[in-house]
Amino acid sequence: MTEPTIDELIERGDWDEVGRRCENFDFDQAIRHPISDWWLRCAANDPKSPGELIHAKVTAARVDGVSWQRIGELLGLPEAEAQQRYDTPAEPS
Repeated sequence: MTEPTIDELIERGDWDEVGRRCENFDFDQAIRHPISDWWLRCAANDPKSPGELIHAKVTAARVDGVSWQRIGELLGLPEAEAQQRYDTPAEPS
């Protein structure tokens, strides 16, 4: 049996286990992502996010050096489709 992810623990409200894992977290071994990566993930997962916001977050992520592969992962798109869709100026709505 595999351990539940942090997301699963939070979803079920197991705060003691979340705390235990955070206390033992090795930050030196963590994968570091630019803050724009996080903002893009938030915008992409919010069904109310307008397309212009997601486009702006993709642009910020690219400026921060986030790869098209990673952007595709965050948006649930293949790398080539993410680049084709967002590697152009945003169109006004």
